[in-house]
Amino acid sequence: MTARLVPLTSSEAGDARVEGTIQQRVALVAQLSEMGWALTGRPLPTYTRSTIPISITTRSARSERG
Repeated sequence: MTARLVPLTSSEAGDARVEGTIQQRVALVAQLSEMGWALTGRPLPTYTRSTIPISITTRSARSERG
């Protein structure tokens, strides 16, 4: 699989390189995400959206830490 970065402001951004409907593209992203997670050898997380382990901070708090 080849990956490439395309800035959204570039003329290439409109060139999807993947044919199909939006639904098909979303399904492809889901499939690739599942395959990528499987490569880690770990089980898929089972937490809910409301219990996702996150840390909320501000830019000023981050700059104070150095």
